[in-house]
Amino acid sequence: MYVAYSDDKVYKDVGDTRQLFIDDDVVAVVKNVTRRQHTPKKHPDNPLIRRDKPWEGNTYFRTSCYNVLRDEAEGLFKSWYQDFYTYGTIDKRSFSVETLRGRIYYAYSEDGLNWTKPALGKHTVDGHDTNTVFGHPPYREVICPSVLLDERDPDPSKRYKMVYLFHDAEVQHPKLAYEGRAGGGLRMAFSPNGVDWTPFEDNPIIPEWISDVQILTWDPIDEKYVLWGRYGGASGGSGHPEMDNWFAPVWPGKPEGVWGVRRRIYRTESKDLLNWAKPELLWDPGDEANLDDGYYGFVPWRAGEMHLGLLNVLHQVDNTVDMYLHYSRDGVNWNQLLDHRPLIQRGGAGSYDEFDVEMPTQPLVVGDEIWFFYGGMNVHHDWWIIGDKEGLDVPEAKDRTLGRDGHHLCLATLRLDGYVSLDATVREGWVETKPLFSTGANLFINGTCEQNGYIEVEVMDGWNNVWNEYSKEKCETFTGDSVRHRVRWAGKETVNEIPGSIKLRFHLKNASLYGFQFADSK
Repeated sequence: MYVAYSDDKVYKDVGDTRQLFIDDDVVAVVKNVTRRQHTPKKHPDNPLIRRDKPWEGNTYFRTSCYNVLRDEAEGLFKSWYQDFYTYGTIDKRSFSVETLRGRIYYAYSEDGLNWTKPALGKHTVDGHDTNTVFGHPPYREVICPSVLLDERDPDPSKRYKMVYLFHDAEVQHPKLAYEGRAGGGLRMAFSPNGVDWTPFEDNPIIPEWISDVQILTWDPIDEKYVLWGRYGGASGGSGHPEMDNWFAPVWPGKPEGVWGVRRRIYRTESKDLLNWAKPELLWDPGDEANLDDGYYGFVPWRAGEMHLGLLNVLHQVDNTVDMYLHYSRDGVNWNQLLDHRPLIQRGGAGSYDEFDVEMPTQPLVVGDEIWFFYGGMNVHHDWWIIGDKEGLDVPEAKDRTLGRDGHHLCLATLRLDGYVSLDATVREGWVETKPLFSTGANLFINGTCEQNGYIEVEVMDGWNNVWNEYSKEKCETFTGDSVRHRVRWAGKETVNEIPGSIKLRFHLKNASLYGFQFADSK
């Protein structure tokens, strides 16, 4: 049967981009094959960073209060994380988010596992030289940093970029910014190295942005900056002293005239970081969400040509946070994976990530793995903050040390492109693609085989006629585990000699196939 790629295209020009099987974009037909979602493996050394310095009050690895990047030019992993440094010194009667003061710390690592908090000579606390990089005199206190390593910028002094907020009600912009806990709008700073920061002289870049979640990203394919966050402030908030601004009543049916009151996420984009499009509401809890779910933050990235992203969801009643993997073809319309389960499960009772697993920073490709530097918490979302005021009978409301030591930087790893695989078990299955075109010389597959398992590939034209030199019988059987195995047929390995578009049929048994790629070299 002849199968066109789509209604308006005979074939898909895949170039040398990695093709993943997260959706059916290149899949025409399968037999005896199932799709499986995979879970990153938590590192045995977790947690990697925790509060362990005398000047640290509450190291806050939450959305959007930390980042981890890899600076390959310097050979370092770098982390920026927020500290509520007044935590533990505030009288319980006046304890609130407003009385918590914030500054930004810096740590680095050569291997991503062992981290150093360097004395930087910028800010001293009680005689201790600290690792503070921002939020110290002469600058105001800051919160919610989102850091981007921008190798495209020709100005070396702006190689690193940070968006952030002031944690100071005195810098509100009346009638420009709605009342909230942070004022002054969304601001930006630049740095050549991630340590020495200079605020943008024309701050704020978005005056009306005053909420506490903003995640700055760069899309390398569409070539634009994209900002994700809670634009404008908390939905349905009120300055009245009797208003519960943490959790307002919810109208699930969203009747006309009723504002969405749960946490939700906006998206805006820019070519120059200064001129931003009008933010559009992209994530708003609806029928797919539970009654108490709020969408806390969203961080996207590219995997091959696909958009992937993690949606951090606050379950308000249980006061826990989970993160769910989503995928998109255009970066605007998103779908949740079939299993509808968190990408990384929260830990068991007494673990370092029992109540909260979330992530505002993009995962990093390290060798043949994807590294997820996630925030893991063994305290609930807000019980440690307002539980005492509300009279909640929970440990965090009674023991201040639990909140102080409850937030950690953790790591989980996954094989490259190992989010989803197409699997066959004891019966041989096969996967047939839609018509594809590439000038790439070689075909590479990402797959793994169990005992007595195998993967074989044949190449066909659009009418399923097998090219003689590229038949299943002539394919050198793959029985191993590789993220980039070069397919060969009786010693022949180049596929760009075949004219026009082609279709692939993967035969597999007791094996998992994660994706494939046409490319000229290994």
